[in-house]
Amino acid sequence: MTDGGSLFPTSVVGSLPRPEWLMDGIAANERGALSDERLREYYDEAVVLALKQQETAGVDELSDGEQRRFSFLAFVAERIPSFRLVPAARLMNKEAAGYAEDMNLHVGIISNPVIVGQIRRTAPLVAEEVGFARKHTDRPVMAPVIGPFTLLINSWNRRMSGRYYPAPEDAFGDLTRLLREEILALKEAGASFVQLDEPAIGNFVDFRYTRWLLALNGWKVGDVQELHRISAELINRTVKGVGGIKLGVHICRGNWKSDEAHYSRGGYEHMIDEILAMKVQRLVLEYATKRAGSFDVFREHPWPGEIGLGVIDVKSPRVETPREIVARVERAAKVFGEERLVLNPDCGFSSGRPWPVVSRRTAFAKLKAQTEAAKLLRQIHS
Repeated sequence: MTDGGSLFPTSVVGSLPRPEWLMDGIAANERGALSDERLREYYDEAVVLALKQQETAGVDELSDGEQRRFSFLAFVAERIPSFRLVPAARLMNKEAAGYAEDMNLHVGIISNPVIVGQIRRTAPLVAEEVGFARKHTDRPVMAPVIGPFTLLINSWNRRMSGRYYPAPEDAFGDLTRLLREEILALKEAGASFVQLDEPAIGNFVDFRYTRWLLALNGWKVGDVQELHRISAELINRTVKGVGGIKLGVHICRGNWKSDEAHYSRGGYEHMIDEILAMKVQRLVLEYATKRAGSFDVFREHPWPGEIGLGVIDVKSPRVETPREIVARVERAAKVFGEERLVLNPDCGFSSGRPWPVVSRRTAFAKLKAQTEAAKLLRQIHS
């Protein structure tokens, strides 16, 4: 986005809260009171509304708001038969239950797309979402899609997947091929930017959630540090040979509507080696949350590409002022350089259908503040 354009372009990370009438329509469809065809119309209308709200807020690079997805992760099982959506409660064991209790983790609302067959791309994941969105806006449309490491660590389960892939590494080739084929389809659909969502890398600041997933799915890992190497390897396998479209990684720090005291804290120094190894053009980082740490590691280890700078705390109901955002960006510009910054919220505003972290009204106000801050920054740096 920053190539040849104005300074401080604005973007989003993906999801927006869904309208109440869409949620009502989904519930009606599930109980047989609304046809599938009419529900598709509801989804179409919700996407158009999300696009228009972003345009009204002044966002430069839009998403479809992920209105059609159950969650940023679980939607994979809705579209690819190689995966089945399985409640985490069905996979629980004593070791995993101990980790869940330690984190105050609400296991009952978590479902994962578990591998239940050889992984093949038999249908689009998100390319059709981008195609539809581009018919309804003249602005660039970005495409968030689940990253390979997060997908694998959530989806390979020894009991359910072992028949097809005896060990997690046996799935590397097919899983990265699936995502690479999707990226190429997104390029064809006209996406401006493909963002691989990788909260599992963000969990490296505190391995509690990672250990829970490993226990839940029966992974045998002698040293969790090995996961650092695997995460970068999977991303680089996914993007290998792909050109002509901007690629990036969003390192999420947790986006559930709950007490942040139970979330991981710490800076990106805990994952800097794999960050620097990633062969992508943009990092989308969370810096509005106080849990994200400082910019210091990037002073010592510069990142050469773009930085999608988190300037909006999506978990807080308080709307930041444009001046607050400007101050945050000015501090970041001293480290990353003003010409490489893209402004975005820390994360999506609704990582899953049932759990928006703020209201639609608040999300719109925060995006508007982000746009106003970008205007002030352009005046300051003109």
